Amino acid sequence: MWFPAGLDPRYAGADLHGFFQADTAQVVVLQPGSAVPGRRNLSQGMPKLESRFDGKGWSFLADGWCCDARAYDLDADLFSRHRGLLDSASMEASGVIVCGCGSVGSLAALDLARSGVGRFLLVDEDLLSIENLCRHQCGLADVGRRKVDAVADRIRQINPMAVVQVAAMPLEQLDPAVVAAFSDADTLMLACADSRRADRYAARLAARLHLPFLSIGLWERAFAGELFYWHPDQNMPCYSCALEGLDQAIPNRPQPQRRFYSTETDLEALAFQPGLAIEIAHVTQIGLKLALDLLNRNVPSYVPRLLGHLSQYTLVCNTNDPRIGGEAAEIFSHPLQVTTSIQVGYGNTSRTCPCCA
Repeated sequence: MWFPAGLDPRYAGADLHGFFQADTAQVVVLQPGSAVPGRRNLSQGMPKLESRFDGKGWSFLADGWCCDARAYDLDADLFSRHRGLLDSASMEASGVIVCGCGSVGSLAALDLARSGVGRFLLVDEDLLSIENLCRHQCGLADVGRRKVDAVADRIRQINPMAVVQVAAMPLEQLDPAVVAAFSDADTLMLACADSRRADRYAARLAARLHLPFLSIGLWERAFAGELFYWHPDQNMPCYSCALEGLDQAIPNRPQPQRRFYSTETDLEALAFQPGLAIEIAHVTQIGLKLALDLLNRNVPSYVPRLLGHLSQYTLVCNTNDPRIGGEAAEIFSHPLQVTTSIQVGYGNTSRTCPCCA
């Protein structure tokens, strides 16, 4: 029997909620009032449970048998294995605005939750459909739900203390005041949408709010992906200006307004497939190392993983076989290549750019 340290003695004898694993006889009692999805009343579906509190502390009986009761402390225990790698207090104070909760955004949100990020604003208008399941982090039970709600529940399963806000709409339609109210100096704008147009808007909003910005995008069939970061601590080109000259530098890259896939309803009409979950994850995980670096860039004890080593615009190759990536794959010399040689500059319109001016 696992129960929360500091469980209020007033709940002795009351119906408790949590999770019961019948095959292993393990019970996890949740803090009363916890918003963890899927929790159950522990008086149902298990042996008769009795909870007692006396001078010695808590004790639990199941059908009259004494349980091995062990207290747990989410604050102390949940991220205890990050000690020496991440500062739990800094991560708990950090926030991420996840723009797009599809295959990239759902993976990013859950892995950042596992890293200890304490606040999330999830932004996406789509519903989860059957064809999403081979790439998404949610499952069949979530089909038909809004992606933001399904991902929010998964975050709360990992960390019940996380603060999760959802906006079932494109970022362009969300009142900027909502984003501003969520944001502070420890907040990252993470763009995981399916077009550079959406990323341009997210980048400009991030610059206006002085938030670090990171874009993670996949190319057709996920044969490769692109990462772009910006933060307000240094002078650097913004997303729009930096990408202005890249059409000449990388002539074979995908269409400038679509890099991954369109809406799910148009999926069958497209001439390419979004790609395998494994290949999507490879690009996303490299991007998430940058996300951790950006969130912790001002934490003295933190050792950066990639920030300062990857160029501001970085390409990540899964395969350079043209049978998968077409002619565009030939810009890579070998599979799994991480291209750090691309240098971006200010565009011709940088003097009037609202981010770079």
